[in-house]
Amino acid sequence: MTAPAALLDQVTEELYARHTADADAASVARREYDERRAKVHQDDELWEAWCAAFVEWFVVERVAPGHEVPPAAISYRELPPEDPRREAVRALVTSQRSLFEVRAIGKGGIELLDLLGGAVFHVDEQRALHGVELGDVAELRLIGVGGEVRFGRTFIYHPKSARGAIVERARAMLAKGASRRDVIDQIASLRVRITRYRHMPPSRVYELGSKLA
Repeated sequence: MTAPAALLDQVTEELYARHTADADAASVARREYDERRAKVHQDDELWEAWCAAFVEWFVVERVAPGHEVPPAAISYRELPPEDPRREAVRALVTSQRSLFEVRAIGKGGIELLDLLGGAVFHVDEQRALHGVELGDVAELRLIGVGGEVRFGRTFIYHPKSARGAIVERARAMLAKGASRRDVIDQIASLRVRITRYRHMPPSRVYELGSKLA
């Protein structure tokens, strides 16, 4: 039997190959994504992380016009009950994307605090995540599969120094009725602005938000 982590990787690749095959649909979705989160150019330091996050969002979250569920959910419905891939696809469909703070790093796992919901998660991770440190703040997707919590492929890091400003902005938006997705996407758009306002402390960029020209 294939291990949950390996099966999740296999299923993810299969879903990506199937649902990104329509270049026109992917292009339309990318424009929508960039409108919500700000456009990143190919020579930007965020390019690879942005593209990986986009594909995951496109397949796992985005509901295309004329559909009721995202692409991954369509694939789930089409799989027969006995197909071992169903659990992995379902795990992707029910996964959670949020803003997290790294609270602890141990052998085989990382403890995260959900900055939007307050829950603590223990993520099973055998790989060494180079550059990841205590206190890091990042947009991540967590996937529960096979009794474990795994990372998705979304890794958008925010400056540690901006944690307070990020939390304050997030709380203010949620208090006004914004969805978690709206909060995450606006915070992501401010991450892009950091690369264009290098003369300004990162926390100030998150504090000013849309007030920036």
